[in-house]
Amino acid sequence: MASTEQTATPHPQRACADDSGCRMPGLWTRTLGDLTITYVPDAGVHMIPGRVYPASAEDDWTEHRPHMTDAGHLAMGCGALLVERGGRRLLLDAGHGRISGEDPEHFQHGFEYVQTLPDHLDGLGVDPATLETVAFTHLHDDHTGWARPDAVDDPRSLFPNARWIVGAGELRGLNPADGPRLAGQSERTTAVADGTEIAEGVRAWALPGHTPGHTAWILDTGDGRRIVAFGDAMHSPVQIEHPDWEVVLDHDRAEAEASRRRLVQFLAQDDVFGFGVHFADQQLGTVDAGHWRPWEDETDNR
Repeated sequence: MASTEQTATPHPQRACADDSGCRMPGLWTRTLGDLTITYVPDAGVHMIPGRVYPASAEDDWTEHRPHMTDAGHLAMGCGALLVERGGRRLLLDAGHGRISGEDPEHFQHGFEYVQTLPDHLDGLGVDPATLETVAFTHLHDDHTGWARPDAVDDPRSLFPNARWIVGAGELRGLNPADGPRLAGQSERTTAVADGTEIAEGVRAWALPGHTPGHTAWILDTGDGRRIVAFGDAMHSPVQIEHPDWEVVLDHDRAEAEASRRRLVQFLAQDDVFGFGVHFADQQLGTVDAGHWRPWEDETDNR
C-alpha cells in the first residue's frame, strides 16, 4: 500500500444543529440482495451554499437548515463506492486523491480531512492492485483522485491493473492541454454507451449536463431493487426540491437540470434507491413525496 501524508485545513466549527444531513459521512457497508456496497471516504469538505448553488438566495436556505452546519456550510463527502457481488469487486469513482486540503476552491470553506481512501481500503482488506475495474461518473478531480497519474509514486496510479470505464462523450469533453485525467488514459479507458452493462447487474445510465458524458451507474440488487450511484447529477438533498438550482461547475445548465428531473422521477419509484456521493451523512436513500428520505436499516433492509 502506498503511503500518504494527510493534512487538511481544520474547520473551526464541526457541530451540527442535529444529525439531519449536516455531518461528514463515515465508512459504511450495506447488503441488499446479493449485492454489497461500501462507501469508502477520502475527503470531507465544507461548502459555501450560495457559491455552490449560485441561483439560490440566502433566504432560500432558511428551510434547509437541517442540511447545514452551525457555521452555515454544507458538509459534503468525497470518496468511492465499492461494489461487490459473487466474489467480484469494482469501484465507482476514485475519491479526491493526493490533495493537501490547504488550497480550497472559491466555493469551498475548507477541508475536514483528506487522503483517507487508501487506509480505508487497507482496513477493508482490499488490495487496490487486485481491482480490475474502476468506473467513473465523470472526470472531475474529486472523482478521479487516486486514478490520476500523480496519485502515488507509481505512474500507473493506486490501481495499477484496473481498466477505466467512462460514459460516452466524457473523453471528448476534456481539454487536451490539461493533460490526462487518468493514468494511462489512452490505453486503459473505455467509453460506454447509455445502457451498457459493464459487470453483472451494473449498467450505465447517461445523465449528461454536469459534464458532457456524466453517467450514473444502476446496480441491480438481485432481489427486485435498484440502486443508482448518480455522482454529481445532484450534490445535496436540497436539489430534490430545487432541481432548477444549477451547480457552479455544471457544463450545460439546461441539460443538467433535465437530468436532475429525470433522476428525481426515477428515484420516486418503488424499490429504487439512490447513492449521492456528496450527500453528507444521508448518502443512501430514496425520494418520498418530493423529499429525500434517507435509508433506515430497520425499515428498508430485507
